[in-house]
Amino acid sequence: MASKYFDKYNTEGNMTPKRLFEKLEGPFDWNGAISEKLADEAGVYVINAKGWDWKLDYPYGKSDIIYIGESEDIGRRLNEHKSYGRNHGLAGYANRLRLNIYFRKVYHISDLKKNEAYMIKHFENMYGRAPICNGQTPNID
Repeated sequence: MASKYFDKYNTEGNMTPKRLFEKLEGPFDWNGAISEKLADEAGVYVINAKGWDWKLDYPYGKSDIIYIGESEDIGRRLNEHKSYGRNHGLAGYANRLRLNIYFRKVYHISDLKKNEAYMIKHFENMYGRAPICNGQTPNID
């Protein structure tokens, strides 16, 4: 079954976050002023490694996306990632790779979890599992 899915979507190409998910803004440099720009902004975000030469092997292909998240204050959440990095090695990736942030504003706070769950599930369907730094796949309800 995996080979049929893989043939249909061919995840080996340049599947950037903007091509994978609709209406994302970015890329913005992880070490740039993006945290300040997104202070008090609610939305979903994607973190990926910069450059074409680094990709993770996932069951159905390769991707440079390492994390998908949501927050009522994306700027604060990105600062937390930088400070604690509790999300399954996110700090370790940030220390050895150059990272990008993509985001999409979500105007209704009640829709944050649903948007994040949809994006993680879409990634999981394309690549065979959630991004490496996401601990689990949220439920879509």
